[in-house]
Amino acid sequence: MIKRYLWAIGEEIESHKIGELLGRRYLLVEKRILLDTKPAQQPTITEDIPPFITPYLKLSFYPLNIPRVYGLLTAEQLNSDKAIWLLEYNPVIRSQGEQPFSLAPLPKIEEVWQETTALRQLNWLWQIAYLWAPFQKQKVVSSLLNPNHLQVDRSLVRLQELEPDGSEHVSFKDLGKLFRKWASSSQEIIKQFLTELSGNLESGEIDAPEQLMAFLDRSLQKLGRSQQRTYHIFTQTDSGPTRDKNEDACYPSSGTETNPSLSTENPMAVVCDGIGGHYGGEIASSLAIDCMGDGLGKISPNSETLNPIAIQEKLAKLIRTANDRISERNDNEERYDQRGRMGTTLVMTFAHGHELYFAHVGDSRIYWITPSNCYQVTVDDDLAAREVQLGYALYKDATSYPAAGSLVQALGMGPSTHLYPTVQRWIIDEDSVFLLCSDGLSDLDRVEQYWQKEILPILQKTTDVVKEGKRLIEIANEKNGHDNVTIALVYCKVEPTEAPETVLSFSEIESSLKEVPITSKPVNTDPENTKIPNEVKTTQPPLPPTDFLTKNKALIILVCALLVIILSGGLFSLLKKKDNYSPSTDSDNLISPDVARRLTP
Repeated sequence: MIKRYLWAIGEEIESHKIGELLGRRYLLVEKRILLDTKPAQQPTITEDIPPFITPYLKLSFYPLNIPRVYGLLTAEQLNSDKAIWLLEYNPVIRSQGEQPFSLAPLPKIEEVWQETTALRQLNWLWQIAYLWAPFQKQKVVSSLLNPNHLQVDRSLVRLQELEPDGSEHVSFKDLGKLFRKWASSSQEIIKQFLTELSGNLESGEIDAPEQLMAFLDRSLQKLGRSQQRTYHIFTQTDSGPTRDKNEDACYPSSGTETNPSLSTENPMAVVCDGIGGHYGGEIASSLAIDCMGDGLGKISPNSETLNPIAIQEKLAKLIRTANDRISERNDNEERYDQRGRMGTTLVMTFAHGHELYFAHVGDSRIYWITPSNCYQVTVDDDLAAREVQLGYALYKDATSYPAAGSLVQALGMGPSTHLYPTVQRWIIDEDSVFLLCSDGLSDLDRVEQYWQKEILPILQKTTDVVKEGKRLIEIANEKNGHDNVTIALVYCKVEPTEAPETVLSFSEIESSLKEVPITSKPVNTDPENTKIPNEVKTTQPPLPPTDFLTKNKALIILVCALLVIILSGGLFSLLKKKDNYSPSTDSDNLISPDVARRLTP
């Protein structure tokens, strides 16, 4: 059973003492940290979502930085006039003497700022800049200016909670004041750079998050040369104990163990899960793997050195190419009925210098395991996640909806003008393990249950990726067993190089940006904008459009047919698997976004 630790928000929590059991369920173990003693039960959820909770839902695309809303303790449960809202929380868990563990809140950024490396200091600032635009849109950008809300879990900036913007105008210049405060206690090699950067923010010379990120990207690239990253990758796929055929595929090919290689060789891994119940799912996943393998190998490690946005654009374009290759084969074989089209999910990692790029379509997942925690990097492209992103429901509630795990997009279902791949990039500054997997493993929280026992030992150097990769396949078959299963374990080892660190010069960074801009074109970061289908989404992609069926005459008949099925009560039999198993993230259930919206209670 997974231990669910939660962060309590609301003034009411201050009146309770450590050791107290609230609502006959939640044990207060530390100040504001609660342990759910009945995690198998659905938490209390309300349909009346207050305005201060809505931003958590609409910002759920950022799971590495933003906590998910878990539920609430009602005023009635507390015998009070105020409720307590609960956020999912990953506290620091440490061994301490003979005690099995000790629990503590994550440290605030200012508590550990001085003792961290220059690379990580810039990494934290980059993440704050990355979050500015979406936070500003949801009117919670004040959260990024309040150091009390800015916690860190090693390299990740984690918002303790969100603070609604008040009546006073919050300016981008205010970020310069905060950066100036931290600049004075930063590492010497970046102190002058940050001081001048802060001045340019305060004066308005740097007046947009994209512009700030460009300066930080270039500085991170220079400091990243002080570290060497080697990658050890293992992949394996298995049909599982109940399936006659395997519709999954991976790159490198199953059973491959790569020798540790330098980051300049751009190590990569891909996992695809063919859409079960669609004839030819194994063909679709193989087509996607072949396309991605050929295309990724052609991305030069040198040509995009100064332009990470261009790399993201290339990856998104490559995914669309794979989609069109599958879609064209569907059309050539006259598979026009959506339920008869072959398709596949996709997750991938692509290493380049100090960064690792992540991309996904569908509900296969990527997890990031550090020495302290395990985080799910990707957000499933399914109906439940969509309802949350639209602000309609809490995640726990949305997963209980009919067809909650039905995909709203996958490769091969239509032309790439209607495909919205998610492409992200993160700075890797310490040893980490990344797990790519199909839902044959991730279903029923198996990764969350076993990461400490089976994956963390890789970082502790007591085992290796091959042994643990095979063990994860065994766990999937023993504990789930309802589907094919595929994994790729990517172990990144970070070590210092012999090259001495050089002091960053703001003027040199500025000049280099004028010569070779860090961005090649504006990037659309509006999650609700569905008017630019071909735009590359390198931060938050738009939600897949809900009206695209109306723009495709060939599919109008399908929509009408599905509506008839709904009225006749036959939709659920259509969505069931052949073996009648239907977990909440089942990629065998693929429906159009338009129909998914109509199914929402």
